[in-house]
Amino acid sequence: RPLHSTALGKVLLAWVRPGEQDLDALPPLHAHTDRTITALADLRAELDRVRAAGHALNDGESAYGVRTAAVPVLDAAGHAHAALAVRSTPDVITDDRLAWFVNRAHACARALEVLLLPPSQRHSAPDAT
Repeated sequence: RPLHSTALGKVLLAWVRPGEQDLDALPPLHAHTDRTITALADLRAELDRVRAAGHALNDGESAYGVRTAAVPVLDAAGHAHAALAVRSTPDVITDDRLAWFVNRAHACARALEVLLLPPSQRHSAPDAT
């Protein structure tokens, strides 16, 4: 699926490196369901929300009956080196349990940061002082 309609894609767009992805250069934002974001202004607003929340949510935007929460694996500059997602149904990832899933995803993302990035490039690298 295209970046605009998935939680993983929204995370990668929200924490992109400068000059790497110009939203205006994206292909047309086609709908996969009636919940898919199809307007660039709406996508920009969603990416602002994603950055503020620290995670992205796909609630039936790419396929009906699927709910996905995704978090970034950040480098020292605060850009997404990768993303991690938890995907299930709305019956499993309920509104009441969303924070639980997101917290566990963030813990896994920090572990991936250690596995994927050298210490100097890690977002959670300890201060040298």
